[in-house]
Amino acid sequence: MKITFLAVGPIKKPYAKDGVAEYVKRIGNYTQVETFDIKEEKYSAKTPRAEILMREGERILAKVKPSDFLIVLSDNGTGFSSEAFATKIGEVIGGRAGKKGMAFVIGGPYGLSKEVVDKADLLLSLSKMTLPHDLARLILSEQVYRAFTILKGEPYSH
Repeated sequence: MKITFLAVGPIKKPYAKDGVAEYVKRIGNYTQVETFDIKEEKYSAKTPRAEILMREGERILAKVKPSDFLIVLSDNGTGFSSEAFATKIGEVIGGRAGKKGMAFVIGGPYGLSKEVVDKADLLLSLSKMTLPHDLARLILSEQVYRAFTILKGEPYSH
């Protein structure tokens, strides 16, 4: 199973860039993994928010395969403990969701288009607090790695 991370805009902070790279590398020990920085639209007062989200959403959905279990980060999403998140990932990997891949999506400053949110198989919340984009990417990649260690019974998760 391939895991794909899709995020609008690049990682800007060096600490986050290094951390995400490290966790993606570690995830690669368990499964195929790829990351995509989706081009962020230029924001201006003249461009309606809905149009910005639509353009970014089209770019995101172009990278998501119909066979992917789509997990979209949302402040309206479900929060999980690390163990429950690992169980969910295990269900998808085990084929119980009927999908061949897994894609995680993090939106840009204005969020995500309705089209992307509506296609989600799961809306995921990392926290009730608002997180900076770079930190959300770091936390998500760490939690996916942690999920694999939990599923394998490895000591990192303890």
